[in-house]
Amino acid sequence: MAKASTKHSSESVKAKFEYVPQEKLRFDPSNPRFGGEAKKSTQDEIQKYLENAPHLALELVDSFVENGFMDYEPLVVRKDGELYVVIEGNRRVATVRHIISNPSKYTQPVRDRLQNIPVLVFQQKADAPHRGQIGIYLGLRHLLGYREWPPESKAIFLDEHIKSAHDLKRVTEEIGMKRQDVSRYLIPYRVKKAASGVLEEFGEIEDKKFWTLGEALQRGDIKEYIKLKTDPDSLKVVSFDKTKLRYLLEFLYGATEESRRGGYRTVSSARITETRQLSKLARVLSSKKAAEKLEAGSTLDEAELYVETREDTVQALIGELRILLQKIISLQPNAEELARIDDHLQGFQTAIRTFSKNAKSKV
Repeated sequence: MAKASTKHSSESVKAKFEYVPQEKLRFDPSNPRFGGEAKKSTQDEIQKYLENAPHLALELVDSFVENGFMDYEPLVVRKDGELYVVIEGNRRVATVRHIISNPSKYTQPVRDRLQNIPVLVFQQKADAPHRGQIGIYLGLRHLLGYREWPPESKAIFLDEHIKSAHDLKRVTEEIGMKRQDVSRYLIPYRVKKAASGVLEEFGEIEDKKFWTLGEALQRGDIKEYIKLKTDPDSLKVVSFDKTKLRYLLEFLYGATEESRRGGYRTVSSARITETRQLSKLARVLSSKKAAEKLEAGSTLDEAELYVETREDTVQALIGELRILLQKIISLQPNAEELARIDDHLQGFQTAIRTFSKNAKSKV
């Protein structure tokens, strides 16, 4: 029974998107944003309060007359019987009420568009989990919505509230963010946390375009270069190569004198001066020879000259296959193992002949 109760509580916390008649919306006199000035006020008194300084809700009138109420920016409300108490969006509600109540100033089509308002509804609960859930949502809304916060601030907030696969699923559903967008903030920040010792050698990375690291770690070849492994369910960082991360940070930000200690080879200038160069960096780091040139001090353009062609890649793989077969032979396999090896080789030869035949037929 206890488990069922917990499940019900968890489900009732979730916000639901709805359209509600504007006449069912109510200001909350105890809203802390009113600074305690509206606790004993009527709805009409709060309306006047919001229309005047410092809130100046009527500044939004022209936008509402022209565009209506934007679906992608719903109010946040709490269900209270048949009514909906506004948690966030009081200025917009005041604007809607002003327009609706002034038919002589605003046309019927304009007022009709404002009769039903998009809202995210939280169930009425006074317990801490529900209050915390609403607080988390509002924090994410401010961080990830149209109010622009620094990327690392967004990442810090997400890191605090996404600890598990369940948290990640809830955030992506309630905020409407894609997992890829969440990872752009979380992965670079969690790499930074896990590599604090490395970062100390490079000074204050957070002041050197945190977003560049986030964009870099979206590229598969760059993640492969630093051997980055993450938990796909929670986006937790599992492991990475610290030496390769040092190089990557040099490529992105340049290096300070402190990062040279221990005989570690580096250059002081950054190889990436704008994010569009990240695709070229990923291409260079996909090649062992080109990456080594970059690590040794070559510029990005110089290192790109050493990116392996398709033919080079095929030749390199053939060389690796020859070495692998030599290792197998050196183990002196028994008759049963030799039979299995022979079966694989014959299958490989058949595949090669088929590929060759198909290639010739297309010529």
